[in-house]
Amino acid sequence: MEAAVGWIKANAAKYKVDAKRIALIGESSGGHLVSFVGARNQPGARVAAVVSMYGIHDFISASIAWKPIPVEILQLFGIPAVNAKTAPILIKASPVVYVSKDMPPFLLMHGSNDEDVPYEQSVEMCNAMKNAGAQCDLITIQGAPHGMDHWEGHPEFLWYKKALVDWLRKTLSR
Repeated sequence: MEAAVGWIKANAAKYKVDAKRIALIGESSGGHLVSFVGARNQPGARVAAVVSMYGIHDFISASIAWKPIPVEILQLFGIPAVNAKTAPILIKASPVVYVSKDMPPFLLMHGSNDEDVPYEQSVEMCNAMKNAGAQCDLITIQGAPHGMDHWEGHPEFLWYKKALVDWLRKTLSR
């Protein structure tokens, strides 16, 4: 993802992209990835804003919350279990460990009834960012489960779309 952002910036003029207004948006595993890139905030991959929808931000606290740990997580990192030997792998993959005051503004959106990614993941990340002096807004979709595909059939959840667009307009106009 960092290489992709670098490529977009390098080719911004060709594709008429304002390289100073790039925002990354992702949901679930994509929410983790955009948060990872935004939190690391590496030269050449810096963006103006990040929107993470129900992403994992701390694999250690998520592993404690999951009962059992999803096999997909173990497979993703090529580990047999979460233990003292494998924990450093999960820590290195957790956006929350890269939080600093210099990172871009974040919008975290999360359903309060998420059965896959604990809602506390977004609370923890936003609190860590605010404590570091970074900008973070958390929008809770009360009663919503994991995934926009589950939100779309429920009119009571659809207000998130306007909230997301409004946040992007406000944040990217600075």
